[in-house]
Formats: sequence, C-alpha cells, structure tokens
Amino acid sequence: MVHLLRKYQQSLLIAVTVLVIASFIWYWNGTQSGRAGLAGSPKIASIYGQNISQNDIQRDVRKFQIAAALGLDELVQGLAGNATSQQQVLENYIWNSYVFQHEADTLQVFPTDSEVQKEYSRVPAFQTDGNFDPNKLTEFVNNVLPSRGFNDAVIDDLLREQVRVRKVKALLAASVDITPAELLNRYIEENQKMNISVVRLNLSDLENGITVTDDAVKKDYDAHKDTYLSEEQRKVAVASFELSDAQKKLKGKERTEALQKVADDAGVLAEALAAKGADFDALAKKQGGQLKTTGFFTAAKPDPAIADIPALGTAAFHLSSDAPSSDVIEGPDGYYLLHLVGSIPSRQVSLEEARPEIVAKIKKEQASQLLQTKANELRTRILLELKAGHSFADAAKDAGAQVEAIPPFNLMDISKKTDVPDLQVFIQPAVALADGQLSDFVPTEAGGLLIYMNGRQTMDKLGVAIASQAVKEQFARQQQLGAFIEWLRLRKDAAHLQIVQRSS
Repeated sequence: MVHLLRKYQQSLLIAVTVLVIASFIWYWNGTQSGRAGLAGSPKIASIYGQNISQNDIQRDVRKFQIAAALGLDELVQGLAGNATSQQQVLENYIWNSYVFQHEADTLQVFPTDSEVQKEYSRVPAFQTDGNFDPNKLTEFVNNVLPSRGFNDAVIDDLLREQVRVRKVKALLAASVDITPAELLNRYIEENQKMNISVVRLNLSDLENGITVTDDAVKKDYDAHKDTYLSEEQRKVAVASFELSDAQKKLKGKERTEALQKVADDAGVLAEALAAKGADFDALAKKQGGQLKTTGFFTAAKPDPAIADIPALGTAAFHLSSDAPSSDVIEGPDGYYLLHLVGSIPSRQVSLEEARPEIVAKIKKEQASQLLQTKANELRTRILLELKAGHSFADAAKDAGAQVEAIPPFNLMDISKKTDVPDLQVFIQPAVALADGQLSDFVPTEAGGLLIYMNGRQTMDKLGVAIASQAVKEQFARQQQLGAFIEWLRLRKDAAHLQIVQRSS
C-alpha cells in the first residue's frame, strides 16, 4: 500500500512545486542571481570531480523553471525522484541532472535530431486544440526565455534530456514485470472504496486542565535559555514594476507583452544596482518604479505591504549589508526589487518574555503524555466491547467516545477530499487495517485519533479484471518510473556528490 501513497504524494508535490517555485527559489539563488559573477562564484559542490559553482546552480534553477513552464513532466518527475518536500524536488532535480547526464552518456543513450524535433509536437506549452502551434513556440522563445537568460537552444537541451529519460526508462523496463495477479491487486488497491470511522481526541481539552508552576517555567528557561530568542526583523524598501489595472485584465499575447515591458524596466534597475554605492531610491524612481517602505517585520509575519507575494518576504531575509539589494523578483502581476533599510537582530529574551512560550510548551508536552495514556485506555475498552459482539459505534459510545463516520473513499480520491481533517495523516494506517480492525493511536497536530475499518466495497471480479487490463499501460509506466528513480538513486550514491555549502 505504501508505494501507492508515495506515488500520489510525488505527483502532488510536482504540481505544487510548479505553482510556488518562485517562493522557495531563493533558497538556492538568494537575491543575487544575475550579479553573482561580479563578486565571484564560490564552489557549492563537486560531483564526478567537477566543481559546481553558485552560478551553475542558478542556471540549473532557471532551467528547472523552464522545464516546468513547458510541462515536461516526464523529465521533471523522473529527476525529482521520491521528493517529500518542495525544496527537495528542486534539489533532487539539480543533482540528479548531473548524475543522469553522466550515466546516460556512459550507456551511450543519445536521441537523434529527428526524435528531438518530434518531441516539440508533444510539448504541452506549444499546443492549441491538441495540435502543435508554432506561434506558441515563437511566443515562448521571445517572451519567456530572455528573462531567464536563455535562447531557444535551451528548449532543444531540455527536450533532448526528456527523450533520454524515456529511453533509459525503456532500457530498465526489461526488469519490470507485471503479473496478472499483481495487476489485479494494484487496481483493487487504488479503486476499492474503504468505509472507516474515527474517534478523535483533542489535545486542547487536556491542556486547559494543566497548571504550570513558576518553578517549572524557571527550570525550563534555565535549561534551554539559549533557545529562547526573539525573531529577527527586517525593514525594506520595495520598487514595484506592475501592470496597470487595465493591463491586469489582458490575456494571452497582449498580457505577455505588457509583462515583458515591466520585466525589462525591472531588469534595467537590477543592472544599475550592481554598481558599488548605487542609490536604490534614486535609481528606482528614475526607472519608473513605484516605491514604498515596509515597517519592521519577521519571517513568520511579513509586513502587509508585501504579504500578498510570499517571495518578497522570503527574499528580504537573504539581504545583507554587503548585498543590500535584491535581484528581480517575479509576482503575479509584475516584478519587484528590494533594498534593506534596517534590521533588528535576534536576541535572547528574558524569562518573563519567554514565559508564554514556555507555559504553552510544557502544557503541550504534559497533555501529549496524558493523551497517549487516555488513548491506550480508550482503545482497550473499545476492543473489549468489540470482542463482546458490540458494533464499533456502540463500543465507542459505551467507552465514552464519539464516533465520526468518514464518507467512503478510495486512494484515487485522496487529492480531491479536502473536507476531511487529517486525512493525509491517517490514510496510511487506515489502508493497512483489515476489515473489523482498530488501529493504534495515530497522533495528529490537534491531538490524535483511533481508526476503525468498517469494511471495503465489494468489487465485481469480472469488471475488475477488464478494468485492470485497460489500465495495464498506466501501471507499467508507474513501475518503470519507480525503477528509474531507484536506479538514479543508486547511481547518485555512487557519484560521490559533496555539497560544500548552501548557496546564499
């Protein structure tokens, strides 16, 4: 069952990453992309004896953005591997790119020019009504690539790599065999609806009854004094190059052209700010940027002036006295540059300042221990009632608990069910249950729960057999992808990747 959950988690992460790439891209390229070469490009890592610089990383990040924008899912998903976070998707893609290129070269897997040209007709970004549209290709080359620092050759490179990924997966497919029984079981696992009930236990109910003494607060503070710190604060000036209200309503080519104009203006300012001692306000006004200054804010709570664009708040905390101005930051309706106006460093807080945090922490720790004990006792009582022949609803009621029935669902429904609290947390232990089985205590953010498997939908065997054959190709692709990811992981382990420092 677990492999199915991982499969869905990965596809969801890829989709989310494409949407929010701008907000976490700063982890790698900081605020100095486009100007890093002026101050030197420090070594970030080495692989296969090749040194990787910050400039290399920044270039790879921009190539990832282009691959995502083109919709090259086969390339992105293959190189992203079994990522479990947005950040890991990007990191995996970058390092796996080096590994894959090296290994594909070793295997002598090289696409022909005709295969690459054929791949153009499959690119989602170049489609109109299901057919290749050369106008969309031209528009992408003219309006998207320049702002990423590439020409049309990068599309050839990315499509060539996608074809290579497909070819290597085909080579590995020889080791992938799907038996009829496995195919049948996989189809049932994904499509058979489960009927479960849960009993929720809330942490807050126990926290409210806990009293924390002054001695306990002081003891905790003395033991962990160094960890009680105020949040660092930043204050920045923002130069905005945004579409007008009328331009925000534009669609298609007209909107792209309008965005390119403001992007060009922002780019000119970024270049001007590379000069030593550059006056941010004066240069921003000269270039036509709209200026505003935030108040002091923390990373967790950005100033209202920039809160709508998460990338701005993130970028603000990558600025420094040595590099006070950011590069261009993309938003939904324009482009922005930041300049550090002031900062308040983190400091150790006093006992009284730390008291609310300490009290909350102690309450949560004690409540968690009590909750685990309460859950174990409740589970034991319910099991005894079930053994006596009572239904789960009656057993839970007799034990003093309230049952919540979850509407029947299958694994294919997971991404659609947003109305069930903690579903992503308890789905894995739920699918592992046999009919009529009660789970162990499953912790959640709000407390925890017990899960009971009422039963699974009966599926028509003939219908399942026919349907499973219909999706055989889909399952084969999934297994091939899994084999490819595992092969790439093993080859990466053998590549002796050494990360010297994180980019800043």
